[in-house]
Amino acid sequence: MYAKFDTTTTSPTARSRRHRWIAAGVLVGLAALAVVAAVTAPNGSAQPTGFACEETSGPDVFTGSGPGDTTSGPAAILGFNPAYYVDRSAELARRFLTSDSTIATGDRLQTGIDAVPTDTRHCVSIASLNINGESARWTVTVTEFRPGTEPWIATQTVTTRTSDRVTLISEITAS
Repeated sequence: MYAKFDTTTTSPTARSRRHRWIAAGVLVGLAALAVVAAVTAPNGSAQPTGFACEETSGPDVFTGSGPGDTTSGPAAILGFNPAYYVDRSAELARRFLTSDSTIATGDRLQTGIDAVPTDTRHCVSIASLNINGESARWTVTVTEFRPGTEPWIATQTVTTRTSDRVTLISEITAS
């Protein structure tokens, strides 16, 4: 038999107040992402080539969809995404991955690329989670603008590793 619990308490506990603050924070974050998606979403008549994702670079957040390089974590993440969405090439995307990255093996990467409609546009937002020597972790939000659908937002944790002044992606996980 289940124990009976007294649920008639009128004053919220510290735990329930903390849960409310966490829930409020999550809702504010989701609302901010929705505003960004609504502001940056192209109208239905825009052509894929006319899409613009505002390029920003600040001390805490990097945003863009343009080419990247291997000079830093955000640059490597930015470089990976055009190879994926624009060039649609696993070979080019692998240039931004460490050799031991599980993402780089087999045909999985090209299969994922091929599953995305060819005229999908993207916008990437990158924020630092932690940097530990040669390794860094980033919160990455990728907004996909697929034709005929609402924007889709994916949040990932991306780990980058720097060796000999070259920074590459070693892991991408869903958040």
